[in-house]
Amino acid sequence: MKRILQMSGVFLLIFFFAIWIWLSPMSGNFLNYLIWKATTSTQTVSGDIENHGAHIRYVAYGRGEPILLLHGGLSNKLSWFSQIPWLVKLGKQVVLIDTRGHGESTPGHSALSYQVFAEDTLLVLDRLGIQRTDIVGWSDGGIIALLLGLESPQRVGKIIAISANFHPSGVIQAADNTQVDAISPPQHKIIDWLRGWWSGAGENHPALEAEIKALWRVAPQLKHADLRAITAPTLVIAGENDIIDLPHSGELAQMLASAKIEIVLGAGHAAPVTHPRQINQLIASFLDLNQ
Repeated sequence: MKRILQMSGVFLLIFFFAIWIWLSPMSGNFLNYLIWKATTSTQTVSGDIENHGAHIRYVAYGRGEPILLLHGGLSNKLSWFSQIPWLVKLGKQVVLIDTRGHGESTPGHSALSYQVFAEDTLLVLDRLGIQRTDIVGWSDGGIIALLLGLESPQRVGKIIAISANFHPSGVIQAADNTQVDAISPPQHKIIDWLRGWWSGAGENHPALEAEIKALWRVAPQLKHADLRAITAPTLVIAGENDIIDLPHSGELAQMLASAKIEIVLGAGHAAPVTHPRQINQLIASFLDLNQ
């Protein structure tokens, strides 16, 4: 019996080690974030603002010039775990927001829209006393960044839009393409739990997912004239295997008043998590950060 238990322990270690290697560099970066979070003595400011019945949670780490990180739909501010410690160590004030309905933010009574997301974001910046900031937005966060660049240009320095579309036609793959029906009930429950954890919505994830996917079908609706009116220097980043059509990303960069595009080879829609080294290098180069 003792030998069986020993062998079981060895197999478990091998299994978890294999998972660790398979998830690398994500696993190492997430561990680094957890260690940093537990040991950091950097200044932290957190709180929430209320808008349209929602409490929007925010946190700011560090001192220095601000940089705003906006996460994608059906994720939360923790999705920037590969960027947060790095940017704080570079002397930035890293501002993170949970989009309404995501993470620690409540949905409120207003229908989800990019305009409302942008309004929430400005109210957080007002609360923190930030008049102007560079913005790194991923997916939905990139759309919010572009909208802020259009409607509140005085508040925006540079924009980095990662895997962002300016029209629903730019999405070439359904976001819900997992064959859930083919998954056995225990696996289905695990996947449901993971989705709820990643969005931060928990048991409210199905309702959030339905509303967000309804939004994706009709928005954003930025026209070429809107894009040309965005004067903030912008870096458009797309993954080689992104669910955002590469010609669409190229069109976005071409139509913006001052923009360039970078393609991350081998990456999909989750490049900040799966290809953090390349993403961080692009961020540092575009924002002139001393590494």
